[in-house]
Amino acid sequence: MKGKLAAAFILSILIVGMIAPISLTDDADALSKDDYVISIPGTHTTEEPIDITIGNGKSASWSVYVVNNSKDLYLDASFSVINEDSCINVDEMPSKGMVLPNDGTGHDNILAGTFTLSVDKVTNSESDIVVKLIVNITDIKNPSSLIRNEVVFNINIESIYDTSSTYNKFFGIFENNLPAPFDGPWVPCIVSIIVWIIIAQLAVMVIAPRLAKRLDKHTTDDDAKRFETAISKLITVLVLVLSINESLGILGADASLVGETAKLSFVICAVLALLILWKVYLIVVEGILTKFEENDDSTIDMTLFPLMKMIGKITLWILGAFIVLGSFGVNLQGILVSAGVVSLGITMGAQSVLSQFFSGIVILMTRPFKKGDFLKINDKVYIVKRVKLMFTEFTGWDRDQIITMPNNAVTAATIVNLTKEDEAYRLYVYFSVAYGVDLKKAEEVMLKVANESPVVLHDSTHAAPNVRMTSFEDSGIELRLGVTVRNFNGTITDASALRMAVYQAFLDNDIEIPYNRLEVTMLNDCFKGEKRPGDVISD
Repeated sequence: MKGKLAAAFILSILIVGMIAPISLTDDADALSKDDYVISIPGTHTTEEPIDITIGNGKSASWSVYVVNNSKDLYLDASFSVINEDSCINVDEMPSKGMVLPNDGTGHDNILAGTFTLSVDKVTNSESDIVVKLIVNITDIKNPSSLIRNEVVFNINIESIYDTSSTYNKFFGIFENNLPAPFDGPWVPCIVSIIVWIIIAQLAVMVIAPRLAKRLDKHTTDDDAKRFETAISKLITVLVLVLSINESLGILGADASLVGETAKLSFVICAVLALLILWKVYLIVVEGILTKFEENDDSTIDMTLFPLMKMIGKITLWILGAFIVLGSFGVNLQGILVSAGVVSLGITMGAQSVLSQFFSGIVILMTRPFKKGDFLKINDKVYIVKRVKLMFTEFTGWDRDQIITMPNNAVTAATIVNLTKEDEAYRLYVYFSVAYGVDLKKAEEVMLKVANESPVVLHDSTHAAPNVRMTSFEDSGIELRLGVTVRNFNGTITDASALRMAVYQAFLDNDIEIPYNRLEVTMLNDCFKGEKRPGDVISD
């Protein structure tokens, strides 16, 4: 029995001796808070609460670093959040990761991440909302050595939809100190709406007529009255919408109702503001074009009004669409990027169409020609019938056909406007006289015909008829008669009448008109019976 007890005692001593070193080693290598640091730049130590104020619809971000100070331990860091307020959202949180030992060679011992909180767009103002970021640090070799760390964020929400500061106040500013039963919020609400409408009407009555006259001095009384009526209605609705928003604050409405109403009101106000801007734009454009039209040297007139109206309408539609979409939280940056990609694709695939479009705008703005002008394009004469945004319509000189030409082809060509400055046209008719003719006499005859011709203009504003010798031809000398006729449209018949008259005058004055002659010499058969050059004599 004693032997058994002795054996048991010895065995116990051996077991304790084997376990003791392991226990001592674990205690010596146990994870502690001295082995790592949790750092958030820009704040106090993580042991103290971090105070932050965030507006509704806004967010705040912090960089979170876990630094391993130990030279031996491999640490595992994981993150979680305790958030008991539904209006606070966790948008981003650091990712779980391993932090290597600090060997002094670099930043391998640092785990970095971002912690982001955001506030709902529609919420009341609140204070002292606690959100906790939990950082769990574990020694990878000893998973049971978990240390839980809490970083406390003390959040205050400042909401633009909070009605506590405007409740039961006139215009949201002055306290309602009236006795009962007028001490309720409905009294300052109704009074505020009525006063704002009266102020808007008085402002419109004073400003609208003066604004119409100032925008354009040519505005008639009827135009000013129509402008005043339209602006009065738009501004009244605008002020009414704004006063309803203010009244909700006076009544102490819930933030969700105030927020949704504000969003709808913003869209309505944006549309009304664009309509007012549209009215002003039309008056300004019409006034500017009218002033240009009164200038005789200007090529800009009221015919450009439809184009300017279209450009303004497209611009305001695009601006309004962006405002409305943005108010409903649509990502405009994504739309702009997509629009850029689509525009690039359209540009690459429809270069010719876009070229026609912009060429049409250039023609309509610069006005190099107008309806009825005679143009010489690529040495062919066209009559302008109609200028459109994508193409220009011409008629032939005989007006027996309609030619449609793309505007990019028109702008790319060299155009000679034959009738832009003056309907009168300088016509040149060419004649030939024989060598040996008295050129002075021929010139006098041609000038006499021109001066007596009814198709030639004779006034001080146009050049007088003249004759020039232009070249030496094979059979005669070429003379050019230059005259001014009434319009380009009759140049064919006018030139024909002048040719006939000059021809008859040359005949009457014995002035020879050359023509090609062919001389044929017949050779006699003087080699009869004899060998002719080129004959072949056979044996």
